[in-house]
Amino acid sequence: MPRCADLPLRCSLLQFLPLPNPASATLFLRKLSSTPVLVVSLSRPKRSIAQPFVKGGAPACLIFSTATFGRSDRYFTLLPFASFIHYDQGKYTDKGLTPEEAKALSARRVPPIASNHESAIALHRDLSVMPTVSNAEYPINHFTEYSVRPGSLAAFLKAIHDYALPAARKAGLLEFEVFTTSVGESPDRVLIATRLKNFAQLDQPDSIESQMSSHEREVWSDAIGKLVEHRDTWIMRYRADLSSDPRSAAPR
Repeated sequence: MPRCADLPLRCSLLQFLPLPNPASATLFLRKLSSTPVLVVSLSRPKRSIAQPFVKGGAPACLIFSTATFGRSDRYFTLLPFASFIHYDQGKYTDKGLTPEEAKALSARRVPPIASNHESAIALHRDLSVMPTVSNAEYPINHFTEYSVRPGSLAAFLKAIHDYALPAARKAGLLEFEVFTTSVGESPDRVLIATRLKNFAQLDQPDSIESQMSSHEREVWSDAIGKLVEHRDTWIMRYRADLSSDPRSAAPR
C-alpha cells in the first residue's frame, strides 16, 4: 500500500494530503531490510532520516516498521509526490541538505542496510475508503500484497470494487486503501492497506469478508483463487519518532 535517496501502506498513507488528481495519487515506496545496526542508527538522533526530505519540499516523510508480525528487519518509507517530473528536478535530499550533510547521512545509512527496494505506487481513490483518523491516533496498519496473474489486473480490481470495497464500507473500517504499482516492481502487484484500532481486532473474523453474504464471499474467494498467484500479509506500525509530517498536529 518508492527511491532512498528519496525514501517513500500508510498512514492513512495520505491523510489530509492535498493532491492534484482526485482520482489517483502517486507515492514513492521504499522497502528496506536492515541489519541490527540500523535500529540504533535510525534512532540516534531521531528523525534525522526523515527531516531532510520535508526540508527539501516533500509534503511528508512517513516511516513504518514491523509490528511483531512479519519480518522484524523491515522498514517502509512513503513519500507523496505530484509528478515524476520531480525526479528530473532533483531529489528532495538534494534540496534539503548541504553537501556535507548529505555525505554524513549517506555514511550513516548505507552500512546497516541489507537490502533496499524502491518503487512508485498509485492510490486508487475510487476503490478506497480514505481514512478519517491520523497515523498518530491509530498507528497499526495491516498490509496485504497481492501478486496477480499476468493479464488479470483489471478483473481483480473489478472484484475489489464489486465485493471488497462495499464490505469495507459496511464494516466501517478506519481505512481501506488500494494501490497498484506504477514502476519499480511488477505491474501485477496490488497493495491493500487497512488500519487496526488494536491487535485485538485480529481475534475477530475477517472484518471485510464477515460483511459479505455467503454468495459474495464465494465469488470473492473464487476471484482470489483464479486471479492471484500469491499474497503476503504483515503488520506495520507508524513511527512518529522517525517520521516527519508537518500535516500532523500530534506531538512527536
